[in-house]
Amino acid sequence: MYDGGEVSGNPPIYEHLLGKLTEIYGAPALPTTSEFRIPVSVYTDEAQFQAERQLLRRLPIPVAHVSQLATPGSCLVHDAIGAPILVTRTRDGELRAMLNVCRHRGTRLMQDQGFCRVRKGFRCRYHGWTYESDGTLTHIPNQALFPSLKKEEHNLIRVPVQERFGLVWLVGTPGEQYDFDAMLDPLEEDLGPLGLESHVVYRRAISRRKTNWKIVMEAFLDGYHVRHLHKNTVAPFFQDHRSYTEHAGPHVRSIVGRTGFGEAIRTGRIEDIRDIATPTYVIFPNTIFVVQPGFVSRATAYPTAIDEIYWEHDLIIPEEPKTDKARAHWELNYELIQNGVFDGEDLWVCEQIQQGLWSGANEYLTYGTEETPIAWWHEELERRLGA
Repeated sequence: MYDGGEVSGNPPIYEHLLGKLTEIYGAPALPTTSEFRIPVSVYTDEAQFQAERQLLRRLPIPVAHVSQLATPGSCLVHDAIGAPILVTRTRDGELRAMLNVCRHRGTRLMQDQGFCRVRKGFRCRYHGWTYESDGTLTHIPNQALFPSLKKEEHNLIRVPVQERFGLVWLVGTPGEQYDFDAMLDPLEEDLGPLGLESHVVYRRAISRRKTNWKIVMEAFLDGYHVRHLHKNTVAPFFQDHRSYTEHAGPHVRSIVGRTGFGEAIRTGRIEDIRDIATPTYVIFPNTIFVVQPGFVSRATAYPTAIDEIYWEHDLIIPEEPKTDKARAHWELNYELIQNGVFDGEDLWVCEQIQQGLWSGANEYLTYGTEETPIAWWHEELERRLGA
């Protein structure tokens, strides 16, 4: 039996989770909660959806890994958060996030979404107003046409941005200050020790899927479906599909035993917890973070319509693959997680649910005791919408 001793190389929080999971395997507790219902209108009401989009613009969301914006001049054009955002690494190495909107007549400065690179700054194609990479307005053609204009009052509008846990977090509402710590401190003991600042992104997947964003978040708060939906992909990697879940501030952390968990606990041979158990985080409001053996997945579901999401998944690995064998290894993991599990199963079934929501078959959805974390997440959402 696991005695709570130290396992090197893993965050101490994993020791806590491992102990709780061991209790679950040793003597599974009877359910302490009852089944519950959620009205279908929660997923189909347009007014609620618009309120949710406004809420998401006021909360920190990870949009990239630091390796994707590491060098001066690197930039990211990102619209899915609900505002046109431009993230840059300035010449001085500082990270800036701004609205991708010219201060003259409101023209979009960078057209194409995704990662980009700029040599000096941004020039509006409409009238030629030019901005430094930090958003400073540097040139107005024929400035004499604006005799009272002060350039320093027409820099690009900034939005809050911060680097933490090797990720770039931003808030889609204008302003230079934001209390990131209030949202991210509850994850410090989990994500901080992983050292993701030195990692890199192997591949990024982006897609649009026809489903409500809350249905997607629910899929990653529910261990009940794994043995069924994922029976041909990852289900065989998990032993008895038993898990332990708890609050982490506004977020939800959980851990599920992998194949060999029981034997490792009995023998006490635990070198790396991630080899025998998988920690998973649903980071409020819309991000999934899975700690796999040797790598992590960061996936975010941005609501773009009441029945559509923009999906973004970064497979984050310790270093750039240097050999064909290493590349083949990571490609196999990417194919399994992104194309097999996320795209081929989780997002696919969420689209099937969305079709069912519009059918009128149900007035409410029914959830069992193993799906209780879904209720936690909805309670947090409702509390923030009410506030």
